[in-house]
Amino acid sequence: MELRQLRYFLAVATHGNFTRAAEFSHVSQPSLSVQILSLEEELGSPLFNRMGRHVELTPAGLLLQEHARRVLRDLEQAREGIRELIGAERGRLMIGAVSTVNTYLIPPVVSRFRQQHPNVHLQVQAQPSLDIENRLLSNQLDVGLCLLPLAHDRLTATKLLDETLCLVGPAQSHVPLRTTKLRMRDLNDFPLVLMPVDYCLRKIIEAECAQAGVHPHVSIEMTSPEGILEAVTQGSGWTILPELYVQHRIKQYSLRILKLYDPIPRHGVGFTYLPQRHLGTAAQSFLTDCQAVIHALKA
Repeated sequence: MELRQLRYFLAVATHGNFTRAAEFSHVSQPSLSVQILSLEEELGSPLFNRMGRHVELTPAGLLLQEHARRVLRDLEQAREGIRELIGAERGRLMIGAVSTVNTYLIPPVVSRFRQQHPNVHLQVQAQPSLDIENRLLSNQLDVGLCLLPLAHDRLTATKLLDETLCLVGPAQSHVPLRTTKLRMRDLNDFPLVLMPVDYCLRKIIEAECAQAGVHPHVSIEMTSPEGILEAVTQGSGWTILPELYVQHRIKQYSLRILKLYDPIPRHGVGFTYLPQRHLGTAAQSFLTDCQAVIHALKA
């Protein structure tokens, strides 16, 4: 079994198509197909169900995918560790960040990081918190910025901040302009536009509402925070989102914010990783930059 075979295998698994996988891998399709067949012969099992142009992983393929990802990520970590030893700071840092944090925290953090580590290729992906956790567990990401508490106890998190949730509505609404705060129990009077029930932020909101004895009236579900704010601007209802995120978006929309209290709804955001994985200099520096930017935001 060769590393290039594992890379070709993962490319096919990702793209679900031999042609696109070959293009991604910069190799001819016949050469890639030969390597996959050789790998299947060595393992004694087909790795893909071939259905015309589309392919899907067999049970053996799913098992190999998990181990192949781990092998290649471990190899990349070894390379980065050796570079650190010899003082040649290069490599790649793959980060997943929840969409709201990705808006106000990541841009200044990336700017700081780039100045200190110009030769490190930084890749940041905005994803739901649970997807980030799953991708960390499958070795597809190095670190993540996730909502707390975590769903998986195999992961470790360093808490970065507490986000306060607020009620957001259209600038022109039935609520008197002098009103700037709202008790949680009064949310029953507002039609809400929220993320779907399988999103971590929605689960947090539901838990906060339950604590306050509130049964929220959710009239619309959307996956994009930007889309939710646009719908609210158009008069489709109100929403609940992190206040820091909304403050960085409010100039783009005709919105108003009501602070919620009794209780004040909050949730944590954590720098998350697999504890058994080595956190290189780049990852540790990214954490330090996150902490510095958050300190500036609070100030």
